[in-house]
Amino acid sequence: MTRLTRIPTDIRQGAKITRAEWTRHRREFGIPSTGKPVFLVVLLGFASGLGWLAHALGRDIAAGQPFPDDLVGFAVSVAFLWMVWRSSKYTHVRFERLNPDLLLTTVPVRTAALGLLGFVYARLLTTLAVPTLGIAIGTAIGLRAPTAVLTVTLAIGCMGMLAAALGTTSRLAARLVAIRFVRARYYRDLLIVFGWIPLVIGAMLLEELSLSLAPLTGVFGALPLAWFVDMALVGAFDGTGEAVRHTVGVFGLLATTVPVFAVGATVFIRRIWEQDSASSIGSRGSHSLLETGVVERVVGDRIPRAMYTVARERWLMERRVPRGLLSTGYALVFMGAVGFPLVALAGGRALLLVYFAVTLGLVAGVAFGSDPIGTEYRALPMLFTSVTGRQFVGGVLLAATVVGAPLVALVIVPLGFVGSVGVAQTALIALLGSVICPCTASVATMVGLGIERIEYAPVPFFFTETPVYGELGATAFLRQGLVLAIGVLASLPAFVGTAPSVSERIAALGVPTAGIQVGSLLLALLLAVAITRTAARIAVQRFRDYQLG
Repeated sequence: MTRLTRIPTDIRQGAKITRAEWTRHRREFGIPSTGKPVFLVVLLGFASGLGWLAHALGRDIAAGQPFPDDLVGFAVSVAFLWMVWRSSKYTHVRFERLNPDLLLTTVPVRTAALGLLGFVYARLLTTLAVPTLGIAIGTAIGLRAPTAVLTVTLAIGCMGMLAAALGTTSRLAARLVAIRFVRARYYRDLLIVFGWIPLVIGAMLLEELSLSLAPLTGVFGALPLAWFVDMALVGAFDGTGEAVRHTVGVFGLLATTVPVFAVGATVFIRRIWEQDSASSIGSRGSHSLLETGVVERVVGDRIPRAMYTVARERWLMERRVPRGLLSTGYALVFMGAVGFPLVALAGGRALLLVYFAVTLGLVAGVAFGSDPIGTEYRALPMLFTSVTGRQFVGGVLLAATVVGAPLVALVIVPLGFVGSVGVAQTALIALLGSVICPCTASVATMVGLGIERIEYAPVPFFFTETPVYGELGATAFLRQGLVLAIGVLASLPAFVGTAPSVSERIAALGVPTAGIQVGSLLLALLLAVAITRTAARIAVQRFRDYQLG
């Protein structure tokens, strides 16, 4: 009892909060790494793999081979970033469940911050326990040094402490920013969803330019994170001066940075709980759907006003939560993984131009026509009583065409002139891509209106704090595949007619190649129009017969 009273009050109460939150977490989610045999088997397999790698590395070092500083430093840096990310996730989940009304009446904010940091660190250690055991045992066996078990475990525990403090503080800072800036969450999700594109482009450029990554990996070997490697191996050797200095440096790093992060976490929690608003939802960006837009000024009264309103609603919803834009990923993956290899194998400029035009048409159609029930879920009663089926389907087709047709023209026309495809073929290919937009949108609307309302459930989604309604299970992917298959089927004559292997064989019979290509494009246009009319008619009927349940 006397020893406990010597511990500062904040630390003692923070430890109690850590224990209480751990108990609540165990009751809500169970004991980590137990109760799930499959997960436990996978975890043991992962630990065994890490142990085998550590054993091989230790064996090579014991045999006198040079230590791969850069490679190990890079691996440690990646592992540290993963720890920071996991700590951030643990912080998010636990902080959402903390009750500030109760905590702030019993303890100061700094005590609650210490309790949260303690929980995140304990949770991270639990996650690292089995892999750490595999690495420590593998290293000790490879180096033939039993004391390496202790030093490797200590080094990973110290690195986890730094990662937990950094991850917790950065997550709280991000939450504060999200509260104060309404669009912060939108831009974060934008980075998560599309951030892989510059990474892929960068990797392709590195491969094409044959640049060496040695300077980059050298930087990782020189970072202070490499000190943890020396700390882990100090128990395996007699202890060189540099390794001992780096081990002392690790303790110095923890003694200076962890308190700074703890103070930062306290400041952020105080701002979140005591000073800033509780939600980032704002009223910015609201627009009237009944205003006269650009399209309405150009087309005039030839289209019913209700169709303009439906189209304007689709554009506004996509601007706020780009749900349809994310669905275009299905079209891009399908055409990239299946269509492009076939087109590249067949060759031909006109065929490649058709491929680009059809892909753009599919993308625009999917963006504005897919999943109409899920998109309009909350407003379905008002939708079915305020517009007719023809007006709704027409508005969706208008939304897809107004965006898709200019996009197709901007891309296809310059490519056609650069590739010397010919004016007539270029114009027909651009027209085909523009027609594929409403064709795909009508098919997607027809398929989407065939889904019962009961099959939808609220699910979390990017770009919004409010759950959206989506269809669960693999059926949604099959529906997307059906939409894309019909869209490609409509353009199949154009693909066949512009393929050099087909046009050359027919040209051998005396038919001009240009005539074959123009004829196939016209046939594809007629087929696309026929599919559009048929799908739109079915979609209108399904709209009229839809039951809310």
